[in-house]
Amino acid sequence: MDNTRMVHIRLPKSIVAQMEKLLELLGISRNEFIVQAVAEKVAREMRLRGLRETRGVLGPEDAPEWAEIPAADWVRKVRREEGEPPVWAT
Repeated sequence: MDNTRMVHIRLPKSIVAQMEKLLELLGISRNEFIVQAVAEKVAREMRLRGLRETRGVLGPEDAPEWAEIPAADWVRKVRREEGEPPVWAT
């Protein structure tokens, strides 16, 4: 596994105990769980950073239709125009 790196961390005992219980239910390894959790957190923080950095980039003149109706109504209008959402196989 030359694309991985060992990282030593310390976690509170209470968190480890809760995690161990959850891992039994999920049937995954501690390592897999921690990798997934960190990946999710990194992705979330990067999205938030992007949103913060681009806040205010568009002005009212860039999207006049947004100023004409409340945001929730605009979303409903766009969704109606796009048609019904796809039905996913279950």
